[in-house]
Amino acid sequence: MKNNPFGYSKTKLNWIVSDVNILYRDNVEDLIAEHVLEGLKESMEIALQVEVMDYNRAGRHERTQERRDLSNGYRKRNLLTKFGLIKHLLVPRTRKKGYEPGVFKRYQRRWQVINDWIRDIFIAGVSTRDVGWVMKILVGRSVSAGTVSLVCKAIDTQLVLFRQRALPDEYRYIFFDGVVQKVRSCGRVVKKSVLVAYGIKSDGKREVIDFRVAGSESEHEWTMFLNNLYQRGLKGAGLRMVVTDGGRGLLAALDMVYPYIPRQRCWVHKLRNVANYLPRRYQVDCLKEAKGIYRAANYQQAVKRFKRWCRKWRDKVPKAVQCLEKDIEGLLVFFDQDKKLWVKLRTTNVIERMFRELRKRTRPMTHFVNVKSCERITFAVINKYNQKWKDRRYVINI
Repeated sequence: MKNNPFGYSKTKLNWIVSDVNILYRDNVEDLIAEHVLEGLKESMEIALQVEVMDYNRAGRHERTQERRDLSNGYRKRNLLTKFGLIKHLLVPRTRKKGYEPGVFKRYQRRWQVINDWIRDIFIAGVSTRDVGWVMKILVGRSVSAGTVSLVCKAIDTQLVLFRQRALPDEYRYIFFDGVVQKVRSCGRVVKKSVLVAYGIKSDGKREVIDFRVAGSESEHEWTMFLNNLYQRGLKGAGLRMVVTDGGRGLLAALDMVYPYIPRQRCWVHKLRNVANYLPRRYQVDCLKEAKGIYRAANYQQAVKRFKRWCRKWRDKVPKAVQCLEKDIEGLLVFFDQDKKLWVKLRTTNVIERMFRELRKRTRPMTHFVNVKSCERITFAVINKYNQKWKDRRYVINI
């Protein structure tokens, strides 16, 4: 075979060509998936055979004194994997029913990665019914809305551990904020406040510390939340600053729990309040100049810009000037901190971004069916951000 550089026989070459031709068929993806599933099924069945022989302490048809149990045929099981559905997987049985496969858990019908996909798709904003449609595209098998609900309820165990964990007193900065969510309660839809604490540690690591679904953002609700953090270990010994949205309830609660920690008022929330007192014709120019205050190079320059802003706008919009003027001292606290962190410390934007993710999730469902559901989805979103921030740290000068 002069034109054969590989030295294969004609039969071998024909066999190779026939295999390659499969790649040019219209249903090539289905054929590949079918071969993958067949190979996976065969490998799992071999692994199960090895497992049961190891459990019995004897090979097939082997007679030994160490034998623990006897094989008793097989049971068939369907198993949903990331590659598709494996049908009629042969799982060995034993006479004494003591053998349990190690390849998957008892009664398990899906790989854990499938449950993770179901949960993540649901958290991303897809309704329980539409999750099945998405899964059918991914793995060729749909799941029911009930299955989605059961998978997501597994988050409750993680939530309990999250709330019971001890808190290290290593936080340098803590941000507090709340968001309103609609929750069905006693046959009607009511508004609940999700109170959130976000912190930056001494090593630059950041995380959402905890959250609480409360009836409102009153002093009582915030005090309960802060006391829980304090009792779990967050005494505030190393705290340099607390960033707040300026709510009266939160400020009063901080007076009770962390009275000596400097407080930074959020500029975004404050400028929203200022905008409420501005006629439309003044809004763009007035707010632009107000933003120049916190963009100053240092505290002294910020004070000069503030005084200049007051002189220019006091006669035109006195209420807007008064709104900013009464809280200017709390708005400039961040200038005493590390300059590299000024952009991060002058607002509660880091929590607001997470709130936008939460609102995106709740938009398709209009409201939560109960408080448990609200806690479950909120924790899932928080956990997603904590995992994303795990390897990202700020540089903090101790």
